Amino acid sequence: MDEPNIFEELCSCELCHQAPADRSENPDSRLCRRCREQAVRYPIPWFFYPIALIVLLLTVLAYFRMPKSLSDYRIYASAETQIEDGMLYDTLGRLMDVVERHPNSTDLAARLVTLSMDYGCYDFAAYCMNTYLAGRSLSDTTYGNMLHYQSVLNRYYDTLDELDSLSEQLGEDTPQELGAVIIKEKLEDMKDDPKMSQSVVWYYLSMVADDPQESMTYLENCLDENPMNFAARTQLGTLYRRRGDLDTARTYYEQVLRYEKTEAQACRCMAVLALLENRMDEALSYARTAYESDPDADYVRETYLIVLSFHQDKEEMNRLRQELSDAGTPVEEDTEALLRGETTLQEYYIE
Repeated sequence: MDEPNIFEELCSCELCHQAPADRSENPDSRLCRRCREQAVRYPIPWFFYPIALIVLLLTVLAYFRMPKSLSDYRIYASAETQIEDGMLYDTLGRLMDVVERHPNSTDLAARLVTLSMDYGCYDFAAYCMNTYLAGRSLSDTTYGNMLHYQSVLNRYYDTLDELDSLSEQLGEDTPQELGAVIIKEKLEDMKDDPKMSQSVVWYYLSMVADDPQESMTYLENCLDENPMNFAARTQLGTLYRRRGDLDTARTYYEQVLRYEKTEAQACRCMAVLALLENRMDEALSYARTAYESDPDADYVRETYLIVLSFHQDKEEMNRLRQELSDAGTPVEEDTEALLRGETTLQEYYIE
């Protein structure tokens, strides 16, 4: 009576009828272990293989492109932080590279324009706006911002064009004093013209002012209109330095270096302060940075030459002298007097 039951138990797999059902995991199982494992291995349709190959290729492509995309995103996301760390020009340059790699991204271009306008780098903004945003579809907010920036840029370039035209009319034969009077009269008219950039007008008025105090007033007006005018801020610091107020001068220079730590004029002026305070190593560091950043900026080579003289670097001094001569701007006599020890730093840099 029991033999048939034993046989049925030994061959109870309903699929192969050759092995007992495996109930180790499920007491109601009707399949042996082998049949159950085969049952759960679903067959793969033939058309899945080309799809899997395509997915694999796309994954590999994305993998190799991902580092550059992540790098571009980091530049975009950290741009303002980098500027706050004193890398304005480098940041805008790298962001421009990102825009060039993604020319169809209006968000990237708009970001570059906004940062350039916020920090007074109008040439960056104008180029990007004309190259990557003109004629493109923009959101209402972005479009409104670009219209505002375009208005600011129009006033800025119209003002420069007006001054260039006046300079051409005066010609090289016009006596310097007479030319200054004519330019000042023109600027006085322009400062009341709403189509002109007031910050530019105030800045150029400072150049033809009758005395240092008047120049300082014009520069302060300029900075009220455009706090990011680095040239005006540096020049105002220099006027304080010539008064002997080195602490106030340093404040103005440091305000520039806060956003661009390699700005040539601000570094040059900090080198001068370091010279006056007998911090010669610091003077050399600032002077070298200014020279490496923009050797053609006003008085950068001369300041570097003076600093080198205190470090007795005659070889580099001779090279700089030759460079100045080749540029058609040989060392001036008052600078030579300082280098010969006939003039003191106080007499040379402070009126």
